[in-house]
Amino acid sequence: MAYFSLPSLTLPCYRFDYHSHFGGILPVEDETATAAQAVQLPVAYTQQGRDGTIEVDVNVQIAQGQQLSLAGAFGGAADAGQGRRGALSLFLKALALMEESNPLAILAASGNRQRYERGECIAEDIYIACVCLVRRLELADLSGAAATDPVLYKTVRGALESIAKRSSLPGAADTLAPLLPTLRYFNDKIYSASKYTPFDDAYRARSFALKKLRAEPGGEERYLQWMAMSLLYLENEGIGHAQLALGEDEIRAANAVASSYNTARSTQYKLLGHTSAVYGGDKELERDLNTKLLPLFQDASLTEVVGIDLLGSENKVGNYAELFAFLTVQASQATPPLTQYFGSGANARALQFVNHIHCGEGMGVAADNRSAIGYAMAYSAQLPDAPFYRAYADYVLTCLAAAQGRQADHPRGSAGTHALSDNQVSGLFDELFRNDALTVGGLTLRRYDGNSARTRELVAYAGKRNMMALCESLDLASAPPPAGAPPSPPPPPAPSYYTLLTAPATLLSFRLGHAYYYRSFVAARYPVIAFDTNLGSNAITGASGLFASVEGYRLNRGFRHLDGYVDTDLLAAVTDTVMFTGLQALSADQVNQLMELARSAKTLPLLFTAGAPVITPMLSAAMAPIIQSIGAANCYQGFQTLVAAMIGENQSRSVWFAALARALNLFINWRCYLLGSDAQGVEHTDIQDEYLRSVLLLAYNLVPFDSAPGATDVVGTQLQQLVGDVAAAYWQSTIGPLAGYSSQRQTTATIAGYKAPASVVTVTRSAAPA
Repeated sequence: MAYFSLPSLTLPCYRFDYHSHFGGILPVEDETATAAQAVQLPVAYTQQGRDGTIEVDVNVQIAQGQQLSLAGAFGGAADAGQGRRGALSLFLKALALMEESNPLAILAASGNRQRYERGECIAEDIYIACVCLVRRLELADLSGAAATDPVLYKTVRGALESIAKRSSLPGAADTLAPLLPTLRYFNDKIYSASKYTPFDDAYRARSFALKKLRAEPGGEERYLQWMAMSLLYLENEGIGHAQLALGEDEIRAANAVASSYNTARSTQYKLLGHTSAVYGGDKELERDLNTKLLPLFQDASLTEVVGIDLLGSENKVGNYAELFAFLTVQASQATPPLTQYFGSGANARALQFVNHIHCGEGMGVAADNRSAIGYAMAYSAQLPDAPFYRAYADYVLTCLAAAQGRQADHPRGSAGTHALSDNQVSGLFDELFRNDALTVGGLTLRRYDGNSARTRELVAYAGKRNMMALCESLDLASAPPPAGAPPSPPPPPAPSYYTLLTAPATLLSFRLGHAYYYRSFVAARYPVIAFDTNLGSNAITGASGLFASVEGYRLNRGFRHLDGYVDTDLLAAVTDTVMFTGLQALSADQVNQLMELARSAKTLPLLFTAGAPVITPMLSAAMAPIIQSIGAANCYQGFQTLVAAMIGENQSRSVWFAALARALNLFINWRCYLLGSDAQGVEHTDIQDEYLRSVLLLAYNLVPFDSAPGATDVVGTQLQQLVGDVAAAYWQSTIGPLAGYSSQRQTTATIAGYKAPASVVTVTRSAAPA
């Protein structure tokens, strides 16, 4: 039957985050995320300062009740006013960014205004916020001020600081409180990704704010506290194992915090040194690898640093061959400096050196898909002038009135599509950049929109090109042919980079972050390369291309936040993309063997008995990189359980064959069950959401299955176990022993739907203690 239900799904924690970024873990503000108990960590390390080596030796403290968010980190003492102070501090630091390093001013002064300036969308967000605040603060002299004028931001900052100071006086009216909803709304736009904020812009804002925090009196300790709070946030989410990327300039401090935290809390939080130079010019990545990242693996003190992370906006083609050439040089040395602290020795950081390559997501920014003001700078004959900015400011205020009117006209939501927040500015960006557009001097302005056709086209184009560029680089010969006339007979060609670098002796592991495009091809061609899946992130950035409109984006809240509705057409499209389960995925020999088993077995127990020597080798071959850790017998037991649940009492041999094939495909797709958040705070993601989303996709693909009492529970339990066991086995195969920490947090969910085109699945979820 096409209707199905998993009425009492209870999920333990998925304990792994295979893809995250240290700077993006904390949410902007979340009153529900707090420290249940005080944490103290002794942290000691050395770093190079302007005047030589600096010794840092502090006791990092997180108070009980501390809000684990950016607002908490910037808000000072853990009291009732922490969130309020933090929200104001974050917005003031955004204004300081515009005073000191305004991306729009940098673009205006550039000789090439067609290029995207990192941070220009958040710069426009801050400018829009100031336009709204100028009217509310009655700063009439600044009406129509230019987005590039530092006086605008300095004056607004001064006004807010004065209001905050007056509001804090005993007996004074609290004139700051009415402004806080607006400040918080714009903080979310500035410090986290959204439909209108590219993720890399949000990281630009966070990086600037943290540098300002670190430069304040006592800032180094607060900076280290922010790091510890980020790790505690992961722990509260149920994550005991994580691989977190950050820059080499921060990695020594992070290593000290992570090492102390792992010791105190029995966790396994590992670090990756990141670089975005893969999208730079020739030799740029090579320089980064040799001068910035290689020294991290020659320093015996950096015990938590286990690999490298190639990241970037991915709106260009990556130079992956430079990475593989660098690794080949390292692997050719008798004692490779890169992997000297890896392997099974007593002092090894990990079993294998992690190469985490972002490939197949992208940000979708371009000369014609960017901030509206940047678009005007690129496509106008002259830079925006005073009339332009007056028209722009008037347009912002007009759209603000329209947003408020639209919200008043739609006061109710539904369980799956919530009403907009009442914060005086909700819906403003939709009115500005989706429902209408501003035309100035004959030029209609465009703005980056993650749901727009243009963004989806750009992201898919870049993601697909990069995936193929990566494949082409893997296939390159690892050494050039010898110079001069070829000898007779000619020597065999050098092995490809893939063949050479994935040999066990190299101690190298490769994992593709995102890998949203052409994954089935890459999985078949390069069976040793793993992926990590983060569909929540892909939805936020537009990489998935699943939502052609903001309405479709909001309607499918059940897919994005696992609490609401999901279109079945969307589930089918996602499954085909990231975990193809069609019969074509099996070889002709596998199909013939499964058909013979289904035809010849007289009973289900006899099918499983006869199937053991046939199917167990198939499972072992499919899961070869982790089979020693997960166990072939354990896999076959899970396979039997799922097949039995799908068959039930049905005696049709075609049903038996279909069940065998679908179950085998679940195990073939094991690499799709390595999940990552891609930074919880920036991308609005949660690893437990990713976990439940994976179980939902797998369950939907198994339908129809036996609907008898208890059978649905078996399916739900077995799918959870498969996803969790794969994640644990991959960690044990590439990093080492599992952490002692194990969260007791559970998630309960009810899933029901109808497996057919143009139908729906509902997901109702609530978090509950064990």
